[in-house]
Amino acid sequence: TKNPERGHFTYDPASDSAKLQWTRAQNAPSVQSAKRLFDRINRANFTIYRYDLFGDNKNFADNFTYHPLGGCVLGDATDDFGRVKGYQGLYVTDSSLIPGSLGVNPFVTVTALAERNMARVLAEDPR
Repeated sequence: TKNPERGHFTYDPASDSAKLQWTRAQNAPSVQSAKRLFDRINRANFTIYRYDLFGDNKNFADNFTYHPLGGCVLGDATDDFGRVKGYQGLYVTDSSLIPGSLGVNPFVTVTALAERNMARVLAEDPR
């Protein structure tokens, strides 16, 4: 799903850690879009939601991941192999490299991209 909401990280010097600035309400566009898609799939296939996945007789929930993508896009925030621009030794190897929806579960694409990037980094970067 495409979500116009954007979270961001801030640095907390007191704990020397990054804090994600994101509220549950920011999930709403993605949850609504995913539900609309699943509703269409169910109607087209004469199927229904499973009621055993989320407990409390829920058939849909918003407390799990819908394969988020983007945020540190390959070739934009990084080079073509996940090296973060301007930060030697810092690499991105997850789904944040992919700028938008693939239309399918991105697991295999993310895995292939990570393996490709790691092979190049291990072969070229100083240790």
